[in-house]
Amino acid sequence: MEAIHYYNGQYLKKNEISISPDDVGFLRGYGVFDFFRVEEGIPIFLDDHLDRLVASAQGIGIEMTLTRKELEVIIYDLIKKNGLPVSSIKIFLTGGLTIDGFTPSEPTILILNQPFSEPQEGIYKTGASLMLYNYQRDFPTVKSTQYVKALELQKAWQKDGHIDVLYHNGEYISEVSRSSVFIFKNGVLKTNKKEVLKGITQTNVLRALKKKFPIEVGDIKLNEVLNADEMFITSTTKRILPIIKVGEQLIGKGKIGELTNEAIQEFSVYVKDYINQHRQ
Repeated sequence: MEAIHYYNGQYLKKNEISISPDDVGFLRGYGVFDFFRVEEGIPIFLDDHLDRLVASAQGIGIEMTLTRKELEVIIYDLIKKNGLPVSSIKIFLTGGLTIDGFTPSEPTILILNQPFSEPQEGIYKTGASLMLYNYQRDFPTVKSTQYVKALELQKAWQKDGHIDVLYHNGEYISEVSRSSVFIFKNGVLKTNKKEVLKGITQTNVLRALKKKFPIEVGDIKLNEVLNADEMFITSTTKRILPIIKVGEQLIGKGKIGELTNEAIQEFSVYVKDYINQHRQ
């Protein structure tokens, strides 16, 4: 059965959705989005994701025309209508139609409910590597639809066998193009939150591991990353993904560390507990 989605007040199949060429999100990239998993009918970390969606919209001045409760009803309607065993919800909010090619109007909202594909399992056994690039995102605390730099760099990182790019300014790192960064040094787990996107998986990893490891939240120097004992990145898609190399530098011993494996196991239990606690 073809999945049903939500578009500006209607439940439609994807081929029935028509996005206007006058939408300022299409014309000017003026839009925000959020993305999360659905497992066993439960949207994972829903409140956190809706908090971030609202904050992102406010961050670039897009009005929310639906209440949180209305969004929740639509999300659960889609989950029920489609009945997918494991899926994702992706919410887009744009500036809407424009009459002059620039000025926003009433926002457009699109909510997609689609099958979810896990990253290749092997990468969690071998670890992954990241390209380095000196760059700072516009509106770093907003989850906008603007991914121009990451898309530009994709061929370069793939050519060198990396899975993504880690942004830095020469002294401090910020984030991976679609993930948050964690490092272990001398048993202490560290991540950063200033001038980076609020990672929802990052936030919940901190909650899950707060009794497991000593934790520091603060700026991370590029040199700290390159000299870390262990490293991992987090996102909705990847959850906790071990990183064993950054640029040409091996991280620690160049293999997945014991503390990272413990973090993966602890977070897996945390997610299962979340699902059990939110069953309707």
